[in-house]
Amino acid sequence: MISLRELNELLVAHNCLHAISIELDIDAMAYDLCLSISASEEIGAEVVVINFIDISQFAFRDFGGGLTQLMHMSINRLDSGLDRVRYQLSDLEDGKLSFCFSSFLVA
Repeated sequence: MISLRELNELLVAHNCLHAISIELDIDAMAYDLCLSISASEEIGAEVVVINFIDISQFAFRDFGGGLTQLMHMSINRLDSGLDRVRYQLSDLEDGKLSFCFSSFLVA
């Protein structure tokens, strides 16, 4: 598992959105988000896949109309006291994407 600092560095370096999907984990009764991003829009560019577990407060705007870039995404650890909300991801430059989540996995 990578650290939060390493994940933030990965998010800054990889800003081209390849795929985003949300699925219901029926066992946990929670939604998980899968984000596939790369550093370049070129064919064959390495794609990083990040799974965010148990998302909430999901907001996404200004999607499509060509390549969607998520500039300067950042994750902050929250001290809200809620056991299912530990982190918040935000697109700091354009505010296109934000959500809270409990954990993550990088593939």
